[in-house]
Amino acid sequence: MNKKELIRAISRELNPPMSQDKITLILDKAVEITKRTLATGEPVKWAGFGSFVLKDVPPRYYYSTKQKKYTTSKGSKRITFVPSRAK
Repeated sequence: MNKKELIRAISRELNPPMSQDKITLILDKAVEITKRTLATGEPVKWAGFGSFVLKDVPPRYYYSTKQKKYTTSKGSKRITFVPSRAK
């Protein structure tokens, strides 16, 4: 399901129906707020759906074929989705 299909499905489910433009605006704002919250390091939890958590990826030691020597990568952060246990 892509974004357009999701918006259409939400529009059909609502009673009374809401315009697809308003649903798009709400979805875009929800994603924007989720991004800002994750940027602060705080997890985003949606009951019955799951959580978006920022995890640290530690630096790793590897062989660089370009430099012909062992080197260490930078550590980074990754967004991870953890599904809800409720079914």
